[in-house]
Amino acid sequence: MLLDLLQSFLRVGIGAYGGGMAVIRLIYHEIVDVQGWLSAQEMAEVTALAEMTPGPIAVNAATYTGFCVAGVAGAALATVAVLLPSLVFLFLLLGLRRSGRTKNGLVKLGKLLQPGVVALLAAAVWSLGRATVTGWLPALFAAGSAFLLLFGRARIHPVLVIILFGLLGVAFL
Repeated sequence: MLLDLLQSFLRVGIGAYGGGMAVIRLIYHEIVDVQGWLSAQEMAEVTALAEMTPGPIAVNAATYTGFCVAGVAGAALATVAVLLPSLVFLFLLLGLRRSGRTKNGLVKLGKLLQPGVVALLAAAVWSLGRATVTGWLPALFAAGSAFLLLFGRARIHPVLVIILFGLLGVAFL
């Protein structure tokens, strides 16, 4: 079990370019689709918890999932596994920078990866949306919050939108 956990979160860590919600789709794929350790609903709950707690989403989700799968040892292993590829990549980039190499190649690489990150974000929204939007009222709340965030005339802070629709959810659901 620990070896499967290590391999899964190493793969997530390798593909975690873009961070935040982009990595949620990778975690969803590994944990729900491939390994079957959590259901889609449980993954939606992990995402909500990972968003609410301090720290990177990927690390929080890995720690929580590792704990659910294999206790404290699983939590520690999943956390290290999801961070390790980024640390190795960071040290390689620092080495290139110190060697006097130009940053143009890195900028081009970043621009090449951006469409993939957008696709991961869209896939994460789709996967989590299917698991959490279970009726017409939650769909209305999701559409309303998206509308406010994307098209609202005054810049509304996302935390205020979360609080507003959370209170509406408590009142109506």
